[in-house]
Amino acid sequence: MADLESNLRRHYEGQQLPDERARAILAAGRAAAVRRTARRRWLMGMAAAVAVGVGAAGVWRSNRGRITAQDAVAAVQAHFAAPGYTMAAVSADPAELERWVREHGGPERIEVPATMRGLQSFGCQVLEARGEKVFLLCFFIDSTPVPPGAMPLKQEMVVTAPDGTMMKKSRPLVHLVIAARAAFRDAPAPGARVRMAADGEWNLEAWSRGELVYLVAANVPAEKIAELARAL
Repeated sequence: MADLESNLRRHYEGQQLPDERARAILAAGRAAAVRRTARRRWLMGMAAAVAVGVGAAGVWRSNRGRITAQDAVAAVQAHFAAPGYTMAAVSADPAELERWVREHGGPERIEVPATMRGLQSFGCQVLEARGEKVFLLCFFIDSTPVPPGAMPLKQEMVVTAPDGTMMKKSRPLVHLVIAARAAFRDAPAPGARVRMAADGEWNLEAWSRGELVYLVAANVPAEKIAELARAL
């Protein structure tokens, strides 16, 4: 057996590939190595691109829908800036407006400040602030509750809801804005009340109740806003 192995080893050691065949084998090996290197680089590049894409998507998701109190009030200001604005529902009965808001995606329970419950309601609307829904209830500042149907209806001074309800719109309004707490990046801490200025002469006060943020805003002095937004 040992002699056989020795003879075979000597035989193969004495063999020599032709130069052309050896060059072809070497070239094929180099080409395979280049392909392997290129594939590794491609896979690493794809992995990096995926990582960057996931990171960018994460940033986009984390920033999406993060609004400030001023953003919410700006949506209200933009709505009422249009001379021919309309309201989704118009009623002197705030319970009707709250019901409309609930039926259109709003919170099940809206806690209207006690001082505002004594005002005549005007209308309600669903608005968008940077892609986030905000729910709006409006009240006349210079008013006391009146029976439904007792509103003045002078045509050039009224706003009309889609159902035909009309109400005077030349009187100053105070706005109660409600939105999900998760929509805000600067939501007040539970129990805290924050006073701030919005654009122009508007002032606002904000607070949190459970999973909701409430804002009272109007084009009135800050002292009046504080009075209207007194604790529940």
